[in-house]
Amino acid sequence: MNGGGIVVAGGVRTAIGKFAGAFKDTPTSDLGANAIRAAVDRAGISPAVVDEVILGCVGQVGEDAFNARLATLKAGLPETTTAFNVNRLCGSGLQAINSAVQELRTGEAQVVVAGGNENMSIQPYMLPRSQVGWRLGEAQLIDGTLSLVTDPFGRYQMGATAEKVADRYGVSREAQDKFAAESQRRAAVAIAEGRFKDQIVPVSIPQRKGDPLVADLDEHPRPGTTAESLARLKPAFREGGSVTAGNSSGINDAGAALVVMRSARAQELGVTPQLEWVADAVAGVAPEIMGIAPIFAVQHLLKKAGMTINDIDLMELNEAFAAQAVAVIRELEIDPEKVNPNGGAIALGHPVGATGAILTVKLAYELKRRQAEWGIVTMCIGGGQGIATLFRNLN
Repeated sequence: MNGGGIVVAGGVRTAIGKFAGAFKDTPTSDLGANAIRAAVDRAGISPAVVDEVILGCVGQVGEDAFNARLATLKAGLPETTTAFNVNRLCGSGLQAINSAVQELRTGEAQVVVAGGNENMSIQPYMLPRSQVGWRLGEAQLIDGTLSLVTDPFGRYQMGATAEKVADRYGVSREAQDKFAAESQRRAAVAIAEGRFKDQIVPVSIPQRKGDPLVADLDEHPRPGTTAESLARLKPAFREGGSVTAGNSSGINDAGAALVVMRSARAQELGVTPQLEWVADAVAGVAPEIMGIAPIFAVQHLLKKAGMTINDIDLMELNEAFAAQAVAVIRELEIDPEKVNPNGGAIALGHPVGATGAILTVKLAYELKRRQAEWGIVTMCIGGGQGIATLFRNLN
């Protein structure tokens, strides 16, 4: 689809929590609500003008079946503001933005808050058939968190698909560890220089005793990580393999939100946009090599936009695994210096339903910092899909 003067403003994210870290007791919708409230405030609009909220969320279990509506009302938006969740797995946060564009183009809404939220730390254990019972035999609890990163076709964790990509595309263990160490280095530099400070909304977390804990720093990075230290880790998904915990993304918690509207509506409301939404694309591949799907999504996107990879100034590529990220960068023939300049998911984490929105926020701020024009957000998606969206910097 073509952009038609659709802009993005107020982009903001929470800090990214490590697994069982600062957000271990925080409802998913609280993460979304904090981001929504801040995005509306930063865009400089009244909550009353927001017609719709669209949030990516993968773990929609229990009260998170109501996640988007919960987050909307917790954020202080009026009851007349409607809301829904989208689930394109790892691409959900970016799909939420693209779905907002669809709402605007069909006239269903004039102002949409889009983003994502995920708390992977609080996913429940599940006991299938517990509602109807068993006559005989044992029952097994299913880990709700691991279910989010397990391929249902091959019944293996997503890391096993990264092993297949490494084999097929010739990505060595050394190349993976080198890439992962560089992600950590870039993230450490970005944090030290305060590049994330303006894009993060602090989250206040009540404590049993004393003052609330204020979470405003990404918890997942491991400063000082080197390729040599990563080389000492054992393979995590296959004996004799090359994919490890150190060259894979994390299991994380976060929220992010942006305000999406037509440029004419932004002018009416006095909103200063950050980005213009230009085009989007999705692609499908075999589930067992899901990590390569961004190659085809980006190629399709560039064809739709009439551009080449050399026209792109920055790319936020989700680093689900170093194996697939290296393969994607090689196959697209994009300058690695243009990709994830402030580190990616290996260092910062991958809160699945929120990641696409987080990457869009990161892109907006980095395009502004560099005074660059064109940027792409893209990621692989478990089950064999890829998604990509093209933005133009308006700052």
